[in-house]
Amino acid sequence: MLGSGTSGLRVREVMQAVAATVGLRDISAQISFTDVVLTVRRRSTFRTQVSEIARPAVDAHRIDLLQRFGQTLPARATVAEVSGRLDAIENQPKLYRAWLTVLLVALACASVTVLGNGGPREVAAVLPASGLAYAAHRVWQRLDLNHLASVATTAALATGLYVGFTRIIDLAFAAPSPRLAAGFICAAIFLIPGFPLVTAGLDLARVDMETGVPRLAYALMVLLSITIGVWLVATASGISPDAVPTLTGAWVWPAWMVASWCAVFGWAVMFNAPWQAAVASGVCAALGNVPRLLLIEFGVKPYIATFIGCFLMGLLCAVAARAFDLNKIIMTVPTVLVSIPGAPLLRTLLYFDKADIVSAMTQGVSTILAVISLVAGLAAARMLTDPEWTFTRPWRPGERLSHRLFGRPDA
Repeated sequence: MLGSGTSGLRVREVMQAVAATVGLRDISAQISFTDVVLTVRRRSTFRTQVSEIARPAVDAHRIDLLQRFGQTLPARATVAEVSGRLDAIENQPKLYRAWLTVLLVALACASVTVLGNGGPREVAAVLPASGLAYAAHRVWQRLDLNHLASVATTAALATGLYVGFTRIIDLAFAAPSPRLAAGFICAAIFLIPGFPLVTAGLDLARVDMETGVPRLAYALMVLLSITIGVWLVATASGISPDAVPTLTGAWVWPAWMVASWCAVFGWAVMFNAPWQAAVASGVCAALGNVPRLLLIEFGVKPYIATFIGCFLMGLLCAVAARAFDLNKIIMTVPTVLVSIPGAPLLRTLLYFDKADIVSAMTQGVSTILAVISLVAGLAAARMLTDPEWTFTRPWRPGERLSHRLFGRPDA
């Protein structure tokens, strides 16, 4: 579960379930981002083992299977029986073919371009640029290249291809597009470490420093690598940091709803989420992201609108997960990623490059506040719908709030 990208809380839950099934009553674990130190005791005997994660990854389907595995374990089972079920989960193939994943990731990046006020020309450039860059990134991952180096190279490749395709399209229209910047960072948006970033925020919200801090550090390192790759191309291409014109017309709101669904569906497929969860995540994003955009349209500060939108999306994911027996964590992460502040991040880089420190700091603070609001909105929704996040002490089966306040009647 740790190697599939889930939070430390869920890892502990499944470990406790397995321990109870095989007859171990006393276990303690230290969980970080890349390793688990586990000690088990029986009477006066104890054993300690260290397991390391070779390479951080995200596999939503495996998270779902392992969580259901922990929930359906029998009261008693042998180690061999449990190990056999785990082997079956580990040997599950990917749910989607590589070519389909590449196409849907490209569609997701193009959809984010629409949400960033990009027009048809920008969408037409982002589609092939992001698809080719993502395909190259998968090859580099398979070759086990240095992760941060491959991220920076992929970011440069995606944005460089985007600039090249826009130049070709500009020749056809005999004029440059005023919305060029709208799709620039969207071509590399698939590199955003969504799962580590969101799960780090959730771990830190539970004051789980041992898991949350390394995960957050990893996410920041990946973001820095993306920044380096994007910055190189932005400097060479001379993209303007000025905000692009806002899209207008009666078609804008329906387009934003469709784009929100397509973006989240594509990201969910990239994370290898089951198609039912991917469809439901897209619906939750469409219903939660449009109010966020509407609030910004009416002058609400972007970080406040982001908090409200992500809080609403978190609630919608909780309702959908309960109604359709879906896994909540693999739904919420791709859903809230539709609120990633890509445009302010790009303007921060470009203003720094032009030595406009005041404007760069303004955009940088806006970006940081938006990311904090994204995680805070999701954490608030999780605390409202999940007692395990509301209370620090584990919530026992059958326990009620009155029992926790006043004690059990039979105590």
